[in-house]
Amino acid sequence: MHFLIIDDDTVSRTTLKNHLTAMFAGCKISEAANGAQGLFQFFKKKPDLVFLDMLMPIMDGRAVLDALNECYRCGQIVKKPRVVLVSMLDTMQIDQMHPLADSPLVGTTIKKPVTRNLLQQIDKFLPRPTA
Repeated sequence: MHFLIIDDDTVSRTTLKNHLTAMFAGCKISEAANGAQGLFQFFKKKPDLVFLDMLMPIMDGRAVLDALNECYRCGQIVKKPRVVLVSMLDTMQIDQMHPLADSPLVGTTIKKPVTRNLLQQIDKFLPRPTA
């Protein structure tokens, strides 16, 4: 299983990475500090699930979602990307800033700080290893 964490906050990335490593032995984790780096890593690594911060410099989470949506719609991405939003904002605040109704890629949103308990609550959105 391969995860991609796109977040400009080093502490948030490290915390999420540590939780995922503890929960999914042998998983691979790629990281990016902004949306532009995140898109590069997405196309290079082809992760099973993306954890995406909405508020970042250079390219924010909404711009990443828009780019992934368009690439999927046009067939440049064959497998539908799976995205979990990670933000200091709650879902309503995110929706006010960046309406997500038009983004079928988003499975759910988790609020920072990310804890292992929060990750276990979104278990149904996490990919399952194939045999």
